[in-house]
Amino acid sequence: MENQCIVRIIQNELANFKNVEYGEIRYMNYGSVQKNAGIEKNDIVGLYGQNGSGKTAMIEALAILKCILAGEEIPYEPYEGLLATEGRTCITTMFYIEYGTARYKAQYEVSLDADHEERKIHLCSEKIVYWQRGAAWKAKRDLGFQNPYFDPGSIINNAAVSFQTGHPKELESTGIAKGLQNLAVYCAQKNLSIFFNDLMRGKLTKEESADDSEQSILSRVLLGLSNFGRLYFQVVKVSQLADINRNAILPVNVHAESSNFIIQGCLPLVMGGQGKIPESLYIQLAEAVKAINIALKAIISDLSIEIRPVDEELDKEGNKNILVQVYSVRAGKEFLTKYESEGIKRIISLLNYLISLYNYPEICLAVDELDSGIFEYLLGEILGVLNEEAKGQLIFTSHNLRAFEKLNIRNIVCTTLNPKNRYIRLTGKEKNHNPRDFYIRTITIGGQKEELYDEADLQSIGYAFRRACKKNSDNIKIHFSDQFRAKLDKRM
Repeated sequence: MENQCIVRIIQNELANFKNVEYGEIRYMNYGSVQKNAGIEKNDIVGLYGQNGSGKTAMIEALAILKCILAGEEIPYEPYEGLLATEGRTCITTMFYIEYGTARYKAQYEVSLDADHEERKIHLCSEKIVYWQRGAAWKAKRDLGFQNPYFDPGSIINNAAVSFQTGHPKELESTGIAKGLQNLAVYCAQKNLSIFFNDLMRGKLTKEESADDSEQSILSRVLLGLSNFGRLYFQVVKVSQLADINRNAILPVNVHAESSNFIIQGCLPLVMGGQGKIPESLYIQLAEAVKAINIALKAIISDLSIEIRPVDEELDKEGNKNILVQVYSVRAGKEFLTKYESEGIKRIISLLNYLISLYNYPEICLAVDELDSGIFEYLLGEILGVLNEEAKGQLIFTSHNLRAFEKLNIRNIVCTTLNPKNRYIRLTGKEKNHNPRDFYIRTITIGGQKEELYDEADLQSIGYAFRRACKKNSDNIKIHFSDQFRAKLDKRM
């Protein structure tokens, strides 16, 4: 594909987000990008750790990043309780970008604040830093912006706004500051990024050219990240499991490409009886189901999914809707898909995007609780195939330890008990160590830079269960071991 643009996330940093005071993850190609400006390793990374230790926090941060890059407003309700109450939450992401034969690095940093009165998430400040690759990574360029117009008084007083940069001479030719005052007001009112929105996107598209001027380089970087967020980056949050378990709809995560269009998103596949779907959506779903069935037979040989049109009707605007039913077919017998197990429905939900991940290097898929409901051995086989042959990037959280036996230990990131250093990779594994046993031994006896699990909590579980069943629990005397007391004193 001419001028094909591939974007890869190579590093994430979180600060003051949920239960993470600070955490950093470097993905599989971070080193190869820094040294050789290329993607040299298959990019599968799993996050493992005890409950409440920061795994889901990283997926939630990636979901926020997707909203920003796609030029969408960050929804308030899912995230307002995750942002810092003192200070600001900061999400920093480093990307590698291939555009034709050109190579770039870009780092995007955003600080967020929740406005509880307006029920909005504000993008208080943003910064983009980028490099072009020659014989080595050339001198960086940076653009920082702090939007004053989240304060209505600044709009009335017509407060001056500007980009901050350490390279004014090099960047003054880009023309990005033209119309900045109005753009800042627009972005503040709609809670959008100053770099990633429809107006900026339209301007950059018009000014993009094939030369290596600063304007062209900046346009490629910003447009590449924008297209990535809109078309190739999918985040599957754990909330989709609730949709599956309610048996109302089955969210089908879809990426499909043709010569004329690219579809990316989550399509609702009805499960309970009949459902009404717009005709255009029905066509997309029917194509997605065809692809799912091809892969599904390799996983569960006697299962296929059928989306069956029952009737058609026009809505008030004259648009055609299709009434459909969705069936599972096993050995010639059919039944509504809502009666399938949670694991089967989870596989169907993810399968189309896993197919795209396997085939396209542009794809990045982040999944929370990938293992939910899926048979342990099957999960390992899927991860093994993806790790060997997938062209795209997969970031997932899981509790199932089968992945340790199918992936290299470097593919695993562990969460820690230290909120100031939430993510680490394990060290000290010998070649003859079973990775799964090594991880469990590390949890129980330590040996890493940070603690991975609070074993002292186990001593209190039985006591808590007993106390919860006692009527006069206030009179119970607590007796702790000396070892447990020492750990408590250390925490205090």
